[in-house]
Amino acid sequence: MRLLIPILIFAALAPAQAPQTVALTHATVIDGTGAPALPDSTVLIRDARITAVYPASSRPLPAAARVEDLTGKWLIPGLIDAHVHIADERGEIDHFRDLLGPLLLAGVTGLRDMAGDARVLTYLAREARLDSPGWPDIYYSALMAGPTFFFEDRRVPGASRGVLAGAAPWLRAVDETTDIRIAVAEAKGTGATGVKLYANLPASMVKKISEEAHRQGMLVWTHATIFPAKPSDAVEAGATTISHTPYLVWEAAPHVPLDYRSRALENFTQIRPDDPKILALLDQMKERGTILDATVRVFAENVRRSPDSMGNGILPWTYAVTREAHQRGVLVDAGTDSQGLVDVKKPDAGPSVVEEMALLVEQCGFTPQAAIQAATQVNAMAVGKASEKGAIAPGMIADLVVLSADPLADIHNLRKIVEVMKDGKVFRK
Repeated sequence: MRLLIPILIFAALAPAQAPQTVALTHATVIDGTGAPALPDSTVLIRDARITAVYPASSRPLPAAARVEDLTGKWLIPGLIDAHVHIADERGEIDHFRDLLGPLLLAGVTGLRDMAGDARVLTYLAREARLDSPGWPDIYYSALMAGPTFFFEDRRVPGASRGVLAGAAPWLRAVDETTDIRIAVAEAKGTGATGVKLYANLPASMVKKISEEAHRQGMLVWTHATIFPAKPSDAVEAGATTISHTPYLVWEAAPHVPLDYRSRALENFTQIRPDDPKILALLDQMKERGTILDATVRVFAENVRRSPDSMGNGILPWTYAVTREAHQRGVLVDAGTDSQGLVDVKKPDAGPSVVEEMALLVEQCGFTPQAAIQAATQVNAMAVGKASEKGAIAPGMIADLVVLSADPLADIHNLRKIVEVMKDGKVFRK
């Protein structure tokens, strides 16, 4: 009888190699903070993080560094779109590949999804973090609204398929009888970064939910008016961002409707952009550090496509109040309220966020420098990642875009991309 003895073979493990230093040198650096551009600069990257930024002539490059000579190029932080909706009722993975891959190659390294199916978003966010598909990072919300909303909005069935309307942790109906502690805990359990307060909630509920969300470490994102809660109620409750400049009009309106479906139907010619109540609101936002998620592009598109669906004078009012907010020192982010691309069927048309930035420059009084800051540093604040994203500085994650033309001379030069770096990895068309 033969005795069979298993033989174990041990393979020698090669010692882990130290991360290589990458040197991007001789670039004009626009660091995302609003500071002046830094010509002929070097950015050192090691293990996916920026380790140094300095004038190229001030010291030699590290001996073992992989060097990219960016003479005649511009370097900016990766763009973030602070307001997208990507998880609609279409769930095919090919659809998301066709959307997210081109977005990254167009310089968008981060997205904030503002209400969709968290089951889909959880999967997409995980894949994006792995970097293998080459997608932007995804941060997403868990929406809460008054119960009537879930029978009024046509998007609810698609975003909560298989779950009773209003019962999904990511699309939750709440009222005075709801255990808010449990509702917020379940929202957090979906992987959401923030709670979004959407519609049909009074000020008392806005305050109650916001306090519990903050206690559990979640951000609070709201519509500017939550019907009947006003913008000042959201600001007072500690909202991180409030969305859609036109909805600020209800702060000065004599009456706020109970139903959110009136949100864009006010007669904007009857309330001046410099109405004292609007100006007081903007000053309150500056004092509290509340970010205005202006989303001017979506209203320009809506007026172009269906002017009768918008209130009279909405677009000039939107531009004027966004300009006033910026001039008064309110933080304004760059969000598009879109799927992220100008045309999903034509990816080369580019990202919507560049169009949003162009409108901030051309209609709302922003400099190109300020528009870049809105789409980088301020958007990183909006998703709670400003300590590691949205700027070019030591310690920050290396999410970067190399451009072949100066975006400070023409904001549309943001489309002239040479390469994109996400988490220190290079992506090129």
